[in-house]
Amino acid sequence: MMNRSRRALRPVLCVTLAAVAMLAGCATVTPGSFQITVRDADETVLEQFQFQAGSQSSLETAMIGMCRVYPEATVIADQLSTHERLQERCKRSFASMLTPS
Repeated sequence: MMNRSRRALRPVLCVTLAAVAMLAGCATVTPGSFQITVRDADETVLEQFQFQAGSQSSLETAMIGMCRVYPEATVIADQLSTHERLQERCKRSFASMLTPS
């Protein structure tokens, strides 16, 4: 009986691990030059600039910084050579940005 339940769980485990691997692959970006665009809810460009990211964390820091300046905006980072795209909808309130994270 115990053997059958383990066999039944294997496909579920394999599918779950495959999904996690795919999500992890989507979360990483290639370091390099990015075009960062900040848009408001009406899709108006609030700010646009190029950013040289040496790592994913430096790109995330730049995007978080834009969310602090424009808390209701959407920040889009396009990798110029590989055309990878990260998009983040800023959701924080001004009060939450003042507290240490």
